[in-house]
Amino acid sequence: MTDTHGESGTVLGADEVALVIDAEGVATLCLPDYDDDDEVPRHTLFLVALMNKMQDEDWVDEIISEIVPEISES
Repeated sequence: MTDTHGESGTVLGADEVALVIDAEGVATLCLPDYDDDDEVPRHTLFLVALMNKMQDEDWVDEIISEIVPEISES
């Protein structure tokens, strides 16, 4: 990956994947254009699965409480 981070943000290469969460907490999954017969990398599939699972607010809260237990105590 070439260093493409500047004052205006980060630019992804055509073959790069990113899960982006903006300041309001809205998630966007940025994916390359895959053809139907392309093998999708395992970690890319993981991000797709994570994006789907993030719709479950209880699951998100559970995961966050594992990382930052004091949040779940309030």
